[in-house]
Order: sequence, then structure tokens, then C-alpha cells
Amino acid sequence: MLAVPCLALLAALAPAVAPGGALSFLALGDWGGLPEPPFVTPRQVAVAAAMGRAVTELGGDFVLALGDNFYYEGVRDEWDPRFQDTFERVFAAPALRGVPWFVMAGNHDHAGNVTGQLSYSGHSPRWRFPHPYYSLRLHLPGSNASARLLVLDSVLLCGRGDDFGAGPAGPGDAAAAAAQLGWLRAQLAAAAGDSFVLVAGHYPLWSVGKHGPTACLLRLLRPLLRRHRVSAYLSGHDHNLQVRQGQGGT
Repeated sequence: MLAVPCLALLAALAPAVAPGGALSFLALGDWGGLPEPPFVTPRQVAVAAAMGRAVTELGGDFVLALGDNFYYEGVRDEWDPRFQDTFERVFAAPALRGVPWFVMAGNHDHAGNVTGQLSYSGHSPRWRFPHPYYSLRLHLPGSNASARLLVLDSVLLCGRGDDFGAGPAGPGDAAAAAAQLGWLRAQLAAAAGDSFVLVAGHYPLWSVGKHGPTACLLRLLRPLLRRHRVSAYLSGHDHNLQVRQGQGGT
């Protein structure tokens, strides 16, 4: 399990055979600035600059945005100026301008209008948020290997938590949560032939941060990750960097 909030992590997937290319990406979560001017934090600006340097020096095929994109209550709609103030003008290094962002919603995004974030995909060529949860098939350059990235909405799946340690209390829509879980099962089964399978959600499974482990995900998600030998689970929510590997990887 990887929990990657408040900063960027550069990861690479490379085939175990035939050195060819590698697919590299940046992951960051809980990056959503402030709700009042200047709508950003010094740490966010520093991370954006570091991301630009990393992509310049090491390359980067995409950015995985792990939720809590806009503090503290998401956006009002697809026209909200926060998209410009907290995203477009901040992550503006030349090396980042052509790099797509694959986005998910966090608990703070669900306090606002998630549909507005989905709709913003039609306004920005690099903001890719097609559905609350979705699948990406990724090709590893210079090889016949492939990877699958499954992007979840862990808030729809488990409910909204808070900033004071209380975990999610259960989904607001049980039928929608069950539909997402059924979709995930089918996607994991379909990914059996992929060389790498990554699953990403806002909430962590395990955590030594203030929120602690997410009981809902340990109950619903962890058995699926183990059964299908998922390569890694990436998450945000806790404002620190954690990398945990146990028996079976989860």
C-alpha cells in the first residue's frame, strides 16, 4: 500500500524482461490549496515546481491526482475560478503543460460539486475525470507488457470521513456503493493478463496517520487486492508519506 498525500511521488513501471522503455507517472493527493486568497499554499507551490523539475529530468507520462483537489468544500460548478487559481496557474511549469492528470474525488471534493469536477474535463485538455470511478489500460513502451490502473471513488464506496480522525460511517447510497464494488470485481478479473495492476483511491487501507486504517476498505477491498495480486494500492487522505508492504503486498 502506498499513501501519497501532500507531495508528489514519481513511480515507474518497467517490464521484467527486455529492457525497453518504462511508464513513469507522478502521484499526489490532498493538494487542494485554500478557499481564500491566494488559494494556494507555499508547500503546494513548491511541490508544483518540483514536479516540473522531475518531469524535465526523468519524464512523466501522467499525473495521478488522489483526491481532496480543492479545500475545503470542493468547487461550486465547472466554472468555479478555483480551477484556475488552485490548479491551472499553479501547476504551470512548461514540462507539466502537456501532461494529463487522471483525477479522483476525495472527501473534501464531495463536500462540494463533484459533477462540476467531472464537467471540467471538457474545459481543460489535461484534466481527465471521465466518471467517479474508471479504468485505464496503459502500455509499457518498448515491450508487449501492459498495465491497468483502476481509479476508485472511495468516498462513494465507504462514505465521508472528517479531518479529526473519524473514519467514514458508511456510504450515502448503498446501491451505488454496491455497483462500484461489482464493477471493481469485474475489472480485476479482466486484468488477469496485465503485467501490472494498480488500484487507487482517496482513503488508505492501512495508515499510521491520524485517520488510521479505513475499516470499510479493509473489509471490502483488501481481500480483492490480495486475491487478484494487485501490484500496489495508492491513496491520499493522511497528510504524510507512507509506504507499507506486508505479506502479499497489502
